[in-house]
Amino acid sequence: MTLLLLSLAVFLAALVRGATGFGFALIAAPILSLVWPTATATSIVLLLDLVATALLMRGGALAGLDRREATITGAAALVGALAGVLLLKVLPEEPALLGLNLAVLVSALAALMRVRSRHLEGETAAAAAGFLTGAMIGAFSVGGTLVVAWLILAGRSPARSRALLTVVFALTDAGSLLLRVGLGVLPAEALGPAVALLPALALGLLAGHVGFRRLDAESWKRAVALVLVLLAVGSLARTLSLA
Repeated sequence: MTLLLLSLAVFLAALVRGATGFGFALIAAPILSLVWPTATATSIVLLLDLVATALLMRGGALAGLDRREATITGAAALVGALAGVLLLKVLPEEPALLGLNLAVLVSALAALMRVRSRHLEGETAAAAAGFLTGAMIGAFSVGGTLVVAWLILAGRSPARSRALLTVVFALTDAGSLLLRVGLGVLPAEALGPAVALLPALALGLLAGHVGFRRLDAESWKRAVALVLVLLAVGSLARTLSLA
């Protein structure tokens, strides 16, 4: 029964990832953490997310990629991730996470009201969004929602947004995995559950991909903004409960 419920959770998280390009870890990690220690649960999520990224790439998720934007944002995210790891000991976790969640919530609500800003369209904005995203991921393992909020506020198309997210998550996930392996903090017991949950992951990604192809641009942006609102509110509630 536990495996069935966990598979359902992974399926739903993968469905969101396949349809929007993000959200897998934010949905799956808290649920898997109810069964396994945090280090094991996050390692399972990391392994599954890497597989999800590979499957999305194979399924054509990079078709709308703007290579220059991806290079700038991806490089900035890697630099930010390194800065986040280095600053982990001095960054105040609760205020930082509250700030992140509030920024995402405000951005998502603005997106739902169809607010657009030309100031968010240039290379400087892409670098800033990438760096801040990488820094939050490096320090606290969350932050992908920030680059998603930037993409919809900047008016990026669904295909271009999902392609960029796929690249950013591929870089940050691979970097995190290599770091865990290098530091010897990747639990061996994470591999078995990750393999067992692969079918649910694949089915969820397939369902999400079908949904992505059926949504028009405005419907996709509204759906993404709504997911951002729900995730930001949920994360705010968890952060405040731990304060």
